[in-house]
Amino acid sequence: MNTEKKNGIFSFLYCNRVKVNKGSTPILNLSLLFSILGVLTAPWLVVAGVIVALALGYKFAFERNAAGFSNDFDQVVKGAASNVRTVMDNVTDHFDGDNNNDTMAE
Repeated sequence: MNTEKKNGIFSFLYCNRVKVNKGSTPILNLSLLFSILGVLTAPWLVVAGVIVALALGYKFAFERNAAGFSNDFDQVVKGAASNVRTVMDNVTDHFDGDNNNDTMAE
């Protein structure tokens, strides 16, 4: 399977969302990708959750090409990687600064 086809599948699974609402309040907004992973890893938990949610009056919806999630999957991965790098740089800078201050205080 070539890279473009894989990215197309991941983009499709990412852009299509399973939504759970209680009235007008959104409770859950999962990509189809994570919904499928949930069903594959813990089907009994998903079935029990759906039954309980329906009994409590929650509404399920499927949204195709959801607004705000229409980016290409490659862009999503690159953005997430950039965010992780930024957070790690901030954390390591913070701890490096604390270590220098501790050394000076002694």
